Amino acid sequence: MTVLGNRKLIFRLGEIRFLLDLADVVEVVDQIADALDPSRSDIGQGIISALQFRHTWIPVVDPTLKLDIFSTVKLKEKIAVILRGTEGNWALLVDQVDELSGAENFQPCVIPFLLKVSAMGFYSQIRLLHNEPMIVFEPERYYGSTAVLV
Repeated sequence: MTVLGNRKLIFRLGEIRFLLDLADVVEVVDQIADALDPSRSDIGQGIISALQFRHTWIPVVDPTLKLDIFSTVKLKEKIAVILRGTEGNWALLVDQVDELSGAENFQPCVIPFLLKVSAMGFYSQIRLLHNEPMIVFEPERYYGSTAVLV
């Protein structure tokens, strides 16, 4: 039996696959169109909107903006992965949720030098699943920690 903390959620931003510790995830919400309020944005903090989640407004972050990833999925068609943060829950917008996988299925991968230089501040790890590279999504690099804001 796999322990919850040893599982990973695999999702896509554009054509790039990412993985996230399932222990960080509160819920995945696939219908967000009627729950978004873009007037509650704070672009300086990376917040593009607010999402009504369990009768509370929580900040919404779209990492495609920081990572400069092209996405054909419109804002209201994205999926919100609700994450626990130091200041409460927040929503991570993703294009697609692919699957869950056990941590034991991933192999470490060295980040090539040129990629490491261009990605500085946004991610620090890559893992392989069946020889396909996936970026380890580190939530604190995108919201909730002033120590790593870019």
